[in-house]
Amino acid sequence: MIEIKVVWHKIPDTDCTLAAIIFADYLNKKKIYSATAYIQWKLNKETEYLLELLDIATPEIKNSFPANTKVALVDHNEDFQTLENIKELEVEYIIDHHKIDFASSAPLNIRMEPICSTCSILYKMYIEAWFEIDKKIGTMMLAWILSDSLLFKSATTTKVDVEIAEKLKEITGISDLEAFAMPMFDAKSDLWDIDPIDLIKYDYKEFDFNWTKAGVWTLETTNPNYALGRKDEILKAMQTIRDNDKLDFIFLSIVDIIWEKNISIVLDWADSKVASEVFDAEVKDNLIDLKRRLSRKKQVVPDLTEYFMKK
Repeated sequence: MIEIKVVWHKIPDTDCTLAAIIFADYLNKKKIYSATAYIQWKLNKETEYLLELLDIATPEIKNSFPANTKVALVDHNEDFQTLENIKELEVEYIIDHHKIDFASSAPLNIRMEPICSTCSILYKMYIEAWFEIDKKIGTMMLAWILSDSLLFKSATTTKVDVEIAEKLKEITGISDLEAFAMPMFDAKSDLWDIDPIDLIKYDYKEFDFNWTKAGVWTLETTNPNYALGRKDEILKAMQTIRDNDKLDFIFLSIVDIIWEKNISIVLDWADSKVASEVFDAEVKDNLIDLKRRLSRKKQVVPDLTEYFMKK
């Protein structure tokens, strides 16, 4: 048996966490691998809720492995999002739905599609391999699609994601998707006892925009007033993260899942100038209204990329 470690990006959300667990199951079903899923940081409350609901143990935290260990990267492919010593490891697989930013000195297996959820890709891989999707795996897949698509409200949602969700309803016996998704979203929104730095980093990604190092965060919640009510704490935490990570630009979107709105927090006058020019909106008291820009990947990052690439 070939040992392989399945890992997801540094700050695990529900999408990447369940993807790694599912892909490890997929590899084990191939009978040539002994696959284990790992995380690189603690889980958010939505993911904890789902793992407890499905009686799945929380994977072990690992940030590196011995040289030449075989690994599979799920829901990411960028060096800065992955294991600390990735250059010393043997990447066997990449399963992802983001843009490609990976260089390899050897051939590897890559499956990437421009759809909302990596889980939709894995569903197709199970079907193509004639592997059974049992109720537990199917429920993870469905939860993952609903979380990543914000119950199909996100601009990243595709027809394929919706069609697969319908098929998973039959496998899982879950007929009311909203009733299934809302406790997940409520768990994600339970932020009362979370340190502001952890709160910000629950869905944190760094980007390199033409030599501009940026931290762009998204906080999806059914209770945006809680986060906005802690704005002063969050601003201090953003400054700390900016200093520690040596960022040039920092931005936090508070996405209201219910009302489909995005109110974003901007740290200082320099970032405010960038945000107002990029999104054609005024910054007041460190806040900017991005209206229905719910997707970082399709509605926030592309505009920031275009802006900084012109610099």
